[in-house]
Amino acid sequence: MKPMARTWRTCLLAIALLALTTPMATAHPQGFSGLRGMISPGQAQAVLTLHTRDLSAWFPPAKYPDYVADVSRYLNAHPDDLLDVRIDGVLAAPTKTHTSSPETGLIEIDIDYPLPKSAARMEVWSKHLVMLPRGHQQLFFVEAAGKTLGEQTLTSEEDVGAVDLPATVQSSTAPATAPSTRSSASPRRISFFALGVEHIVTGYDHLLFLAALLLVCTSLREAAAVITFFTVAHSITLSLAALDIVRLPARLVEPAIAASIVYVGLENVFGRHRFVWRAGITFAFGLVHGLGFASALREVGLGSSPVGIVMPLMKFALGLETGQLCIAAVLLRVLLTLRKRPGFERKWVPAFSIIISLLGGYWLVARVMSG
Repeated sequence: MKPMARTWRTCLLAIALLALTTPMATAHPQGFSGLRGMISPGQAQAVLTLHTRDLSAWFPPAKYPDYVADVSRYLNAHPDDLLDVRIDGVLAAPTKTHTSSPETGLIEIDIDYPLPKSAARMEVWSKHLVMLPRGHQQLFFVEAAGKTLGEQTLTSEEDVGAVDLPATVQSSTAPATAPSTRSSASPRRISFFALGVEHIVTGYDHLLFLAALLLVCTSLREAAAVITFFTVAHSITLSLAALDIVRLPARLVEPAIAASIVYVGLENVFGRHRFVWRAGITFAFGLVHGLGFASALREVGLGSSPVGIVMPLMKFALGLETGQLCIAAVLLRVLLTLRKRPGFERKWVPAFSIIISLLGGYWLVARVMSG
């Protein structure tokens, strides 16, 4: 009894530590936002997408009881706190601001600016980046007439984006571009591959689900098949959701992802581990996880823009799969080595599975309450 008691004490300690060191309501990576510019004759529109998890230092929850509504109201009344837009070096004044919450946790601010016919260059200073968490990255891209004019990654150190405007909004006598009051360094292009890798590496819920699947795999062949089913399934819904063909609100997707972790962990303990059944369950839950992956693209504004979505989507998906395969290879190697030890199947597989289920249950309750 004493070894078993030590085992369960270790399990309970692990649960407490993991619960304290992982995000409560969401396990998606922090530190990304999107800034999309849309150019049309006479008007430039900036669409800024922020996640509430990145705003707590700027807007302390204690001061904003109805958080999304109160913060949205403030941002709608103070667009100058967010952006400075200069057209040929001249500061443009906002003509219209509209704030909304397209889904749980997201705040979207649309700001319109006048665009003279002679405009040749637009610079955007994302001045609010200093108020966001250290290391925050903002994906800035500009589109006009169905084409992407430019894209780059903004940070608090490199917070100015610039783009040359198309001839459709210029006159034949456009003046020379005036110097800006802020200089922009060489723009860093957006790496959607790196975004995909970071999303899976810091996506604790997806990794925990993957660990639960691999925990009962007894061979490399079985593990490869399970990972394939998961990959194919989430690739389908990731593509459909990113292209805005299928969309479910995060308040449903996030609890469903947590529920999938609970189920697989419990099945590891009480199920018969039949491969056909496990493959079907993996595929079904993979569809749900794909919708969660797509939320990362919506957070940077790509989910609402048809412009240039195919290539970013492919790079993002490739980054996801690369990160997932690297993690799975290491994890599987460790698990297959541990399987050779006496008692691992009988004692440690159930113990780890219960830890996984309890953490999934913790996220499930937290996400349902926060949603």
